[in-house]
Amino acid sequence: MDGVKSKYLSDYAKKNNFSFLTFDFRGHGKSSGEFVNYGIIDWYNDLNKIINYLNISRFILIGSSMGGWVAIYFALKYPKKVEKLICIAPAPDFTINLILEELTKSQLMKIKNNKIVKKKVSENFYYQYSPSLFKNSSAALICKIKKKFDKDVIFFHGGRDKTIPFDYNNKFLNNSNFSNFKIIILKHADHSMSDKKSLQTFIKFI
Repeated sequence: MDGVKSKYLSDYAKKNNFSFLTFDFRGHGKSSGEFVNYGIIDWYNDLNKIINYLNISRFILIGSSMGGWVAIYFALKYPKKVEKLICIAPAPDFTINLILEELTKSQLMKIKNNKIVKKKVSENFYYQYSPSLFKNSSAALICKIKKKFDKDVIFFHGGRDKTIPFDYNNKFLNNSNFSNFKIIILKHADHSMSDKKSLQTFIKFI
């Protein structure tokens, strides 16, 4: 992975003699496949297969944005394996809570007709909403999971995040999934949370 956060955490782990593993999900970064062919269950399977293949039994799990949803799902399914859950601007259930609310009727019809809807985010970047994203994510909806994770859970959110509202995960303050749950809002940060201040804050909780 070439992301700022993964590189920073990798350097921190090396300096402190921690083992560190990071990878790109299928359809992301340097991994094979096209993003539009996958959903959360596929990316969860990527994580699960790597953990099983390397026989990793106990670890701190960190996920960012969509990867935060994957991390939450894994921690609730295998709470004994995860020592601590850290999520950076996590977006659990965003397919039903965020995307469906912003799509027009015509866009929803396109997806139902097995077509891809593109949303322009910046001059050179588009979000791509595909039928596979919805279909292959429905089985991983956190709102349908009653399991509990009783170890430390820390969510970081940026006050300037225009993708995931900083109060999006406040629901976890009231439900029973996490008994040791903390939300930390960094007022200055955007969705990437890749600025120096955010990065320095993350490592205080590892």
